[in-house]
Amino acid sequence: MNLKRCLCLHFKVSVVIPTYNRYHDLKECLDSIFSLKNKPYEVIVVDSHSKDQTPKLKDRFPIRFISIREKNRQYAKNIGISMAKGDIISFLDDDVILSEDWLTEIVKPYEDKTVGGVGGRVLPYGTPADSYVEISKKDVGKVFTNGLVIGNFDLPADDMIEVDSFIGCNMSFKRDLLLAVGGFDENYLGTGYRDDTDLCLRIRKLGYRLIYNPKALVWHKFRGKKLDRNWAYWYIRNHTYFYLKNFFRNNVLKLPSFLLNMFFPPRDYVLKSQIKLNMDPLLIPTVLKGLLDGYNTWKRSSFKASITFKGAYKRLNFVP
Repeated sequence: MNLKRCLCLHFKVSVVIPTYNRYHDLKECLDSIFSLKNKPYEVIVVDSHSKDQTPKLKDRFPIRFISIREKNRQYAKNIGISMAKGDIISFLDDDVILSEDWLTEIVKPYEDKTVGGVGGRVLPYGTPADSYVEISKKDVGKVFTNGLVIGNFDLPADDMIEVDSFIGCNMSFKRDLLLAVGGFDENYLGTGYRDDTDLCLRIRKLGYRLIYNPKALVWHKFRGKKLDRNWAYWYIRNHTYFYLKNFFRNNVLKLPSFLLNMFFPPRDYVLKSQIKLNMDPLLIPTVLKGLLDGYNTWKRSSFKASITFKGAYKRLNFVP
């Protein structure tokens, strides 16, 4: 038996995919999963009560299909964690296509016991494997104490790289560590912006390393971001909550830098995110509301953090 096959047998990988009304995208995603050279231990689809043909996919693929009424992606992923039986839990978006060696590459770094999570490379759907949007820095998955996050997750590196965070559409963690930190923070609402970065920081605080493996490649049907009121609100609201929760108390003097980078992000960030400007005269009050709601979410959650953590741990640790 070859080494790649041994690694995949040594680690049981549960794949969790939250979805809602994306039958065709999810079907193509599942096709790519079950076409892998080495298959995952299980695939769990958590559907937020889709109105299209999504539920029919449970009759077409050998998946565990869970239907919930909540449309909170973080809640859906936490349900997936509670159901998963694998040693490693991988999270994929429902509109990604996997490279044929994806599973082999996503588990490879876990041979090192200090590794708590592994994330992979993400390219726009339809682009060749050697594609890369060139930027001035070669950092990948870098998080700064002023809240700035550099992704650069299309970087075609030759070697694996230790990082601060992953991109949420292609990341994995040891199951016991996800339980230890209480899973995803369900205070990240709407687009869920920064929920993945927040989880990564909490895993690292346990003393474990996060590894970016560029060979664990997926193609994402990324539709770009449109700077309208809805996107701006969730961007401001969730990023404000993220910064206050993770950095503010120990870096109060970085607050001006946080605000500057949030409202005037570096050119590299804009280039990578493919933001499409569509200025709206009502954008300013929307931004102010996002700031206020992010602050209020932080204030509320900081008072009940221990209670929330204990409740989340019990729910995630329950497998019906």
